[in-house]
Amino acid sequence: MRRALPRRAIAGGVGRSGSMEWHRVDPSREADRVRAFLSEADPDDYLLEDLSEWVRDGRLWVGEENGQWCAFGRLHDLGSGEGWASGMRVLPARRGQGVGTGLLRALLSDARSIGVTAVRAVIEDGNLPSRRLFGRCGFDTVADLALRCGRAREVGGPTLRRARPDDRVDGPVEWVPAATRRVDLLPGSDGGRFGAWRSSLLARWAEEGKLYLGPGLAVAVQTDWWEEPRTLWVNPLRGEPDALFPALDRLTLTLNHEEWQAFLPSTDELRAKYAELGTFPHPAWGDRVGLYERIE
Repeated sequence: MRRALPRRAIAGGVGRSGSMEWHRVDPSREADRVRAFLSEADPDDYLLEDLSEWVRDGRLWVGEENGQWCAFGRLHDLGSGEGWASGMRVLPARRGQGVGTGLLRALLSDARSIGVTAVRAVIEDGNLPSRRLFGRCGFDTVADLALRCGRAREVGGPTLRRARPDDRVDGPVEWVPAATRRVDLLPGSDGGRFGAWRSSLLARWAEEGKLYLGPGLAVAVQTDWWEEPRTLWVNPLRGEPDALFPALDRLTLTLNHEEWQAFLPSTDELRAKYAELGTFPHPAWGDRVGLYERIE
């Protein structure tokens, strides 16, 4: 039996707020229960696709009341004092009762316990409850993004090639990182995790075979993002859409994928340009996504 700590004392891996107990998932004995919880709420939940990796990461949190799990969320430690809050789920019957607030506070307490002082998340514009929740917990919007998709196809324009050890890309790089003041860190198969720019990222991506270059163009990609349809996750680093998007279409085809996805800056002018170049909004996220950040 877990020892109940004082209210909001969560950093050690267990805590209580009201009648809700928060604890970090024990992968050795609760992995199946996590899957059952998510499957019961939504059998098509996309989290089920990567759940095994999430469980291994070891920073999954649940809220339990009278033996029933009511909420679930994840803190992803990105290193260098940065973290990512994601996968937050609350049972429909318990929404609007402060459970989401308790869950996010548990994640933030866990972050403090491991020295994470900057926590971020992306929230679609239409998800008003989550936007309000993160705002109440001290998060600010630091960038407006669009999650855009492109199709694999043979088109004209420049070609992207895998970076060689002697290639040099000076940073911080432009366009997306410049607009967001953050860069997608591409940890493992989790694309879309933004962190502070550091030049060592380019060397790491080149060593891992993820960095691709062209004339005035630079992107980092990962091929293990999504299996159906086979999707290339793209982190645009340099190059404007007119040249970069056709190159991405060709690279996606070359790498035997069906489409590519990327977070891009979102303004009325840019969204019109994206549509003109044949990209389309992600069906679940669309063209207005906020990058939220809380720094202690």
